[in-house]
Amino acid sequence: MLVVLLMVAVGFGLLASGISQGLRSAQERQVKRDVSQALRQVRSQAITAGQPASLRLDVLRNSYQMPGKTPRQLPDGMTLRLTAAAGPEGGESHEGLVTFYPNGGSTGGHLYLARGTQQSRIDIDWLTGRVTWRDMQQP
Repeated sequence: MLVVLLMVAVGFGLLASGISQGLRSAQERQVKRDVSQALRQVRSQAITAGQPASLRLDVLRNSYQMPGKTPRQLPDGMTLRLTAAAGPEGGESHEGLVTFYPNGGSTGGHLYLARGTQQSRIDIDWLTGRVTWRDMQQP
């Protein structure tokens, strides 16, 4: 009887671990979608309004902000990094903007979202403003 109870307890422990990892993975996918959608919305605003619009990124606070909106914080344990062609430091920056222009183009760059060994890269094409993302494995 004790062996059966032990096996049931181990089974529930494994199940709980699997569910926890699944929820965390779903949360990470949602964050990638949210950031990508925010970039696309800012691009649409620039095109519609006929003037540049920027998504503000705060790498130190792991947050991003659309024009006229409150900043959105990434979940705990998730980090944000920006690599841009030009910025205050030129290259990697701790704070920055991704600016979109009325013709659809942008300042371009790459956003990296990481948690543990999982990392995703969001690419912003400078010529077209196209936003794409892909998962990467950190070494």
